[in-house]
Amino acid sequence: MPYALVLLVAAAAGGGVAVATLRRGAVADTNPQAWTTGYEESEEVPADGGTTQARERSRSLPSAPTWQTRLTGIVGLLIAVLIGAGLIVGACFATWALLRRAFGV
Repeated sequence: MPYALVLLVAAAAGGGVAVATLRRGAVADTNPQAWTTGYEESEEVPADGGTTQARERSRSLPSAPTWQTRLTGIVGLLIAVLIGAGLIVGACFATWALLRRAFGV
């Protein structure tokens, strides 16, 4: 039973985020070429005349992504997901134990 409760909470949270995102219209336009090409620096010149300092501040990454930075990102995401899942399971278990003790089941 607690496992089903965890799945229901996770599904409700995911559905709530999806509805909120779609309602606000915050879904980004997709670019199919973004997944097939490598990292390329923007050719746009900054508004202040193109100084190097302004260009470096506007870059999203300090350098081109490598296998090491991608692997670090994947591991970080995996850790964040596992911590989140652990917190959800812990909260559901605590709620289940509290309700069980309160109603004497």
